[in-house]
Amino acid sequence: MATTCEILAEFQYERTLSHDTQRKQVYVLGRVRGQACIVSVEKLVFDDKVVPILTQHVAEVGDATQNNIYGWCLARLDLPARDTRIKTIYPATELHIRKYETQARLLVVETRDVYDAVTRPYIESLPASRIDWVYNILQGKAEQEHVLYHDTSANGFVILPDMKWDGHPSSMYLVAIVMQQDLPSLRNLTPQHIPLLKKIQSTVHDLVKDKYDLDPQQIQLFFHYQPSYYHLHMHITALSLQDPPGASVGHAHLLDTVLYHLENIPDYYQNATLPFVVGDQHPLYHRYQTFLKDKKNA
Repeated sequence: MATTCEILAEFQYERTLSHDTQRKQVYVLGRVRGQACIVSVEKLVFDDKVVPILTQHVAEVGDATQNNIYGWCLARLDLPARDTRIKTIYPATELHIRKYETQARLLVVETRDVYDAVTRPYIESLPASRIDWVYNILQGKAEQEHVLYHDTSANGFVILPDMKWDGHPSSMYLVAIVMQQDLPSLRNLTPQHIPLLKKIQSTVHDLVKDKYDLDPQQIQLFFHYQPSYYHLHMHITALSLQDPPGASVGHAHLLDTVLYHLENIPDYYQNATLPFVVGDQHPLYHRYQTFLKDKKNA
């Protein structure tokens, strides 16, 4: 397996998959050793330690304009702190490429029948190897230097920083991953999982208060549906993080709401209609379209 440094050194650019000018993040597709590779490059927020010395590290200035008391220009900063986060996916599958490529977003209204006919077969069709990286974390084989909490019992879970977090306290982004391997998503939750979910909630509250001085009212805990990978995990973000990925309507389900449903309607997530947003190039959307056509022609 190639290291990140080797991947970056050998990467041969093919095309840009997406460029988010608001988040200042670009995904590019290329080749490494003949296999597809995706590289994400994202500009980070300024480290608080370098803010007082920003003006002392202006390396070059261009397009300077002055108008009365206002002035502006373009510039390059030569800072002592690392200012860019780079992520790689290698080798990348066609599903990875579709996920990060710019595409139209569409709403799918998933009833129980649609879940049984479309979504569940799709989940079951995915090779188990797609989430080997999750099991590496749970089994202590990878990312252990980042783990903040780990209960290795059958009903335990691990908490660690999400790979999207830049490390700045105001943008805190953690993830809790359950040890149980028979919980692909929100759809599989029943009242028997309430103790597990409440244990995660209380542990997260204690942990973020101790490490980041954040109160429960300053964070949000939620699930994605559809999730990016089908092993139950919970997202934990600071409310000061503006527009966290996947926190919009049609994707995020707050833990407190999930607990309410489980406590009052035991089979809620087995029967509920759960609309979700998906890209028009996603294979799950293609299956949904086929289902609708077959149903119309029946």
